[in-house]
Amino acid sequence: MIFLDIENIKDAKFTLSLVFLNVMIFLIFNWTLPIDFLLFFVQINRSIINNFEIWRLITPIFFHANELHLFSNTIALLLFGATVETNPKFSKLNFLLIYFISGFIGNLFSLFLLPFDTISLGASGAIFGLIGVALIIVITDNRALLPFALLYIVYFIIASFMPGINIWAHIFGLVVGLLFGYLFYSRKNSIR
Repeated sequence: MIFLDIENIKDAKFTLSLVFLNVMIFLIFNWTLPIDFLLFFVQINRSIINNFEIWRLITPIFFHANELHLFSNTIALLLFGATVETNPKFSKLNFLLIYFISGFIGNLFSLFLLPFDTISLGASGAIFGLIGVALIIVITDNRALLPFALLYIVYFIIASFMPGINIWAHIFGLVVGLLFGYLFYSRKNSIR
């Protein structure tokens, strides 16, 4: 469940599509176009507040600062995205809602909690939403895996405190994921 296997990856079409999209956007915007094109899509708090450039709360989910940033988010997206997307209790629509709403809410709270001149980008808030859902799945279905799941989460949270990391996107993405996990998964199981 929390471990990657080839069947889960093959069945996780939306996860693979998001990975492909992130890689292609990275290659196009970071390697071929001038930086001004990238800056039009990333979260710049000043631009959102002063110019009402609201798209900057969603588009940063698809952009990454460098190869290491892209690589770490791709691995996490494959791991947790495949776990959530291939779970039979989640529809593809549920998966997409979790991903995009977690990313949006993470960026929204970053807008209010980070300095006015902050620039932010990355899929981490959306991925932390998937991490939250995966944790609820483990708590609900297989508590024997709970130490492994908590180890992943502790690692990702500790990594969130490194310089240059948007901790608020991570925290609020995780909170949204936990909420969705409870509503879409744990609560449904308890009702049945």
